[in-house]
Amino acid sequence: MRKTSIQRYAGLFLVLSALSGAACKSGQTSANAPSTSLKKFVFAPRVGLTFQHEMKNLDEIAVTGSSFRDSVESRVLWEVKVKEDSSGKYNYVRRLVEFGLKVNGAELLKGKEVEPRRAEIVQVMSKDGHVIDVSGTAQITEALAALVADPTAKARIKEMFSPENIRELLRARAVDAFDEVVGKPADVGSSWSAKENYGPLKGKMVFVDSALGCGGRSCVKLKRAFDVDQQKVGEAVRQRMAGFLKESGADPAAVKLVDSNLKVEDTFVVEQDTCHFHDSSLVQEGQFVFEGPQKNRVAVTLTSKQTSHAEYPPPN
Repeated sequence: MRKTSIQRYAGLFLVLSALSGAACKSGQTSANAPSTSLKKFVFAPRVGLTFQHEMKNLDEIAVTGSSFRDSVESRVLWEVKVKEDSSGKYNYVRRLVEFGLKVNGAELLKGKEVEPRRAEIVQVMSKDGHVIDVSGTAQITEALAALVADPTAKARIKEMFSPENIRELLRARAVDAFDEVVGKPADVGSSWSAKENYGPLKGKMVFVDSALGCGGRSCVKLKRAFDVDQQKVGEAVRQRMAGFLKESGADPAAVKLVDSNLKVEDTFVVEQDTCHFHDSSLVQEGQFVFEGPQKNRVAVTLTSKQTSHAEYPPPN
């Protein structure tokens, strides 16, 4: 496996792992919530529950009129158990069951190779939904490193997937996600200011879009609107295509972004009474135009699709 593939693999796994599978936390009511709202989102996980959480990701850039393509596609499957310890804390025990990975269409991992290692992460939550601890990340580090035979690649994975890096990212992103919903109004038509940011995507508003059924339970669909820093997105794309520019005889540092148009659609489906999530989707699609010192232009397309689905047992 080439070093560039390892780097993409590492970044991809950290992002996917950070999506903890719960969509809410318990907390104060938003100042923007309508005073007439009667129903609020509540953090009340079903203790004893075991479910499967599948995450899929496609991340690709392509240069128009060229064979250049930088694509990473993955599928991650977790088995999740919700437990409560003697002190009243909730433990989300997440066992990595499958990890499939393709880079530019080439299958690097089929998916089931990681399952026999039974690597687990335990996310400890307080009664009010705050993340207290994330443990077991060393198991994930060792399980992923063991899948690669090349010593250089193995060392690189251990560095990028260090237990500390995974733990801190999980804690930070989980806090961001939980702060977004609980205590906020759950009535259809409600909205509030968003807090969560994803780099150049700055959360703007969250809307309760519609009510719907989900696996025999009642859910709502939420939509999140973002302000997009087009310049930052373009810079990330430029850095990612640096290899292509060098091979074409161009200096990546001399290539400037002249046009950018990234569109984002973010939705997720959640139970109001428990904050168990069912589905989520974050889709980013954009076109970028770069110009060199000789006024020669390069057009690039970006496609990023992250979907997540939780499969729960039917209600009793």
